[in-house]
Amino acid sequence: MTGRNQDAIKKTVAGLLKLQHPHRSPETLMREEIGPLVEVAVEMRKRVTDQLAKILPAEFGAVDYNYPLAQA
Repeated sequence: MTGRNQDAIKKTVAGLLKLQHPHRSPETLMREEIGPLVEVAVEMRKRVTDQLAKILPAEFGAVDYNYPLAQA
């Protein structure tokens, strides 16, 4: 996964966290609360790159969207 995709996913997760938990800081959230938001963000970015691949298949071909969550 490119840095551009990683940045997009991080920013999407940050936005979703602010919408869903506006009163809490990221340090106070549990992994179980963040995990579903990461899955949504990855799916959203995958859909964006899938559409870009239809336009420019050579540039936006195979992207691996596996994301390992850090072990606590």
